[in-house]
Amino acid sequence: LILAGTVCVGAAQPFFQCTPPMLSATWFASDERATSTAVALNFNQIGIATAFLVGGGMATTASGLATYFGLITAACLVVTIGTLVQFQDKPDIPPSSSEIEKLIEGEEEPPFIESVKRFFATPGFTRPLAAFICSISITNIVGAFIDEVMERGGIT
Repeated sequence: LILAGTVCVGAAQPFFQCTPPMLSATWFASDERATSTAVALNFNQIGIATAFLVGGGMATTASGLATYFGLITAACLVVTIGTLVQFQDKPDIPPSSSEIEKLIEGEEEPPFIESVKRFFATPGFTRPLAAFICSISITNIVGAFIDEVMERGGIT
């Protein structure tokens, strides 16, 4: 069950890794996109590190674990409500001349399912995707069992 959950987390990672470039292209000018994408991608890792530090400190007992999950739930609820209230599909004014040109020409992004089908039909796409999913799965498995392994080695 843990392995299946870990594989699901690994399968979801491409969506988290691909969203920052899309948001950068929508909301930032061309000379700002690299920075905004880098910040978004790196804050994913900072979030993971924070979860390990805060979770490790709080989840030392059953009640601490319940408090930790309550804190995560409350934080997610606040962020979700904030996102639902403030979310815009795109900025009122296009952030760059290339976005203005797309708007004038009426260029639209294809539907999500069509894009996914195109990616899977692209030669050479599925092997790197499978490798990426496996690497994330392995990272999560190691993270899940590292405490047990270190304890066996005398490190607590």
